[in-house]
Amino acid sequence: MIEVLIYSALYLLLFGFTDLLYHQFKVDANTTRKIVHINTGLIALSFPVYLQHLWQVAWLCISFLLLMAVSERFKWFKSITAVDRKSYGSWLFALVVLACFYIQLNEGRTEFFYLPILVLTISDPLAAILGKKLDYKPINVFGHKKTVGGSLAFLCSALLILGIVNHLFYSLKLTEILVMAVAATVSELLSTKGLDNLTIPASIVILLTLFI
Repeated sequence: MIEVLIYSALYLLLFGFTDLLYHQFKVDANTTRKIVHINTGLIALSFPVYLQHLWQVAWLCISFLLLMAVSERFKWFKSITAVDRKSYGSWLFALVVLACFYIQLNEGRTEFFYLPILVLTISDPLAAILGKKLDYKPINVFGHKKTVGGSLAFLCSALLILGIVNHLFYSLKLTEILVMAVAATVSELLSTKGLDNLTIPASIVILLTLFI
């Protein structure tokens, strides 16, 4: 139980820090949400090392979802909730972490957790940041603005992440890494309203199931 309490404290500190950035330093909510997204994922990457049971991750994820529900209702943690557009990203992120943890426990293979969560944690916000900054070849996807530049940033970073981690720890073929990176990129491009937090890891997990 001590591990769960430590993780809970870490996440609360993260939310408190981003709320400080939002209120005191006037950092906009889109930026603070990305900070939360990246650091939430980085912290979650240590789950397989320190948490051995599904109930521990379930407790953390359900607590996060309850906190999100209360925060949206009472306008707490505006660094996460104060965005103009409707997004399901934060909710889906917690559910995806739980699902990936369950799959890697069930399959006995950590790549089902590390590969999708790493790409979601790093490549997804990188695509948004560089896509907005460069604004290279904007396109309309289901009424939402995306950019070719953002997709290229996603693809390159996903290839790099998957390639390095696979080289160090796993034994997937280069073609399989390429297919996963492309599939995740297409999933990100076609997803709106934060649904990429589901489609990106889902595409990687499905392909891993086929390849392994």
